[in-house]
Amino acid sequence: MKNTVLALVVAYFATGILSAQSEVKDYFSERLDSLVALCNTPTDDDEVMADIAFYRLFAPTLLYGSTIERGLSQGIDVPYRKTASDIEMDDCRSAVIDGILLDVYRDYPLFVVTTEEDMRSVLSSDDFRSTQAAPEISLRGNTAVALPQNVDGALKVKKVRLNHWRTSGSFSFNFTQNYISGNWAQGGENNRTLITGLMLRLNYNDKKKISFENSFEAKLGFVTVSGDTLHSYKTNNDMLRLESKFGYKIYNNINLSAKMTLQTQSMPSYPTNNPDFVSNFMAPFDANFSVGLDYKRSGKNWNLSVYFAPLSSYNYRFVRYEELTSRFGIRAGRHHKEDFGTQIQPTLSATIMKNVTLNSRMEFYTNYSRAYFNWENTIKMKINKYLETTLFMHGRFDDSSRGLYSDSYGYWQLKEYFALGLSYTW
Repeated sequence: MKNTVLALVVAYFATGILSAQSEVKDYFSERLDSLVALCNTPTDDDEVMADIAFYRLFAPTLLYGSTIERGLSQGIDVPYRKTASDIEMDDCRSAVIDGILLDVYRDYPLFVVTTEEDMRSVLSSDDFRSTQAAPEISLRGNTAVALPQNVDGALKVKKVRLNHWRTSGSFSFNFTQNYISGNWAQGGENNRTLITGLMLRLNYNDKKKISFENSFEAKLGFVTVSGDTLHSYKTNNDMLRLESKFGYKIYNNINLSAKMTLQTQSMPSYPTNNPDFVSNFMAPFDANFSVGLDYKRSGKNWNLSVYFAPLSSYNYRFVRYEELTSRFGIRAGRHHKEDFGTQIQPTLSATIMKNVTLNSRMEFYTNYSRAYFNWENTIKMKINKYLETTLFMHGRFDDSSRGLYSDSYGYWQLKEYFALGLSYTW
């Protein structure tokens, strides 16, 4: 019988303690909301300041003399019910924190572990302190706390500036050379190849709703072939591309996005032993503007984005040389064409293994009378900080013009190169 009664008494008090802890949690939640409402004054540059006064809310509950003094002078009514204009902002946090502690002293005295005076006597005892006193720091409420021995000097208030913008980039320089003597049994031609690449990125992400991704990519490559008697060198890789995508998160991994892509080349391109170029700067120039949904997922070593713009993708093509307009599907007498269609663009960046990365960009566009498909894959194998090998594979399909048709490949176009060279990433 005694054991039963004892068990009931223990259960009663345990239930009471758990209930009190839950109530204290609710107390702190309400009071912290008041603290945020009164004392978080918004600033234009999103500065956040660390305040040492907050330690009293999260350390073991002490009976602070300064808090009691404030309660006796201003009354036990909690000061966090005042408006911010009634409290000097320099004293705002301290006043509201004192109000929270006064509530605890009044309603939950059992949770007060000791007094401030007793704690200070323990911290100043010979058993606790070494022969060399630790530095002290004054806190609000006229209290002082001895710092641990491994803290060198006084604590300093630190300002942290939130910056949602991120910049990055990379530059590569690859060179290949091949020499074959005139009497080589299998024959062949001497050649040299130079390929350079530049990528610049400027991205914004507030980690909540807004994202803004911008990239500029430039590639330029030259090749010399002894069999071409008209040109000492020719371009074999030439691209300028500017891309921007603004996104607003509407659900988990899905953004409502607006995207713009501008693309052309920088120099004329000539066939072998032909004096007439087949493409040049602004010939062609392609611009795409669209609004759609962007699905994003990421893992430890990969990032995936799938952009889909159904019937909301506007495509514009301009060719400044009249003799090239028919080659790029533009009617005679005109220099541009435009249409609306559907666009799908998946992009993937992944680390395949240590020092081996894959970047893949696929794009499909159709206005239901013609189709355009573009797939770029770049695999980089890093040797050290400045040396890497690059394998680039590029496939295209464009049935907009008979000028791009080949008996061997139809409307498919292929490009591939493998190179070793210098690379720098920041």
